[in-house]
Amino acid sequence: MNIRSTVLTSLFAALIAAGAYISVPIGPVPITLQTFFILTAGILGGRKIGVSAVIIYLIAGALGLPVFSGGTGSIAHFFGPTGGYLLASIPAVYVTGIFSELGTKMYHLLFDQKAQLMRSVIVQTVLVTIGTLLGSMIFYFIGVPWLKVILQIDWGKAYGLGMGPFIIGDIIKMIAAISLGNLFSGRVYNFLHFGAFHESA
Repeated sequence: MNIRSTVLTSLFAALIAAGAYISVPIGPVPITLQTFFILTAGILGGRKIGVSAVIIYLIAGALGLPVFSGGTGSIAHFFGPTGGYLLASIPAVYVTGIFSELGTKMYHLLFDQKAQLMRSVIVQTVLVTIGTLLGSMIFYFIGVPWLKVILQIDWGKAYGLGMGPFIIGDIIKMIAAISLGNLFSGRVYNFLHFGAFHESA
């Protein structure tokens, strides 16, 4: 990683940790902004920076730093009800990052071929949206079964505790993350590749 990638990785890791402090305890799995910043890291940073930021965040929490929900931290969290969601962060940000990178490549490819700007933006947004949706679903695919096993409850109860209360909020988070991606992806791309945090002329 060069210095610019390191800066963005550290920034996203800090934002993910900050998102954990915005926590609403509604049961064994609280509502937080962690997933929002994890998805945003994948959208703006791509898979390499996104995964690196998440790993740094998880290691910090495992070492006892207060970066998990409610300002707590310890390796015990990985074996508790929220452990599945924590572990799901890595594949979630990876998948989101893959589609974000593909969207960026398609944007520049279409733009270089003199395609209309709106067409380039639409293709990029569609790919980012697919990646963000898949990334969000990964949290459920891993988190809900983990919750079922840890709490030893049936599937209906697991869905009720680990998925149902979060769907509307996660949709809002996805829309917000995609919107931020549209606003800042060009600036972040230029910062990473050219060292300037502004849109190209």
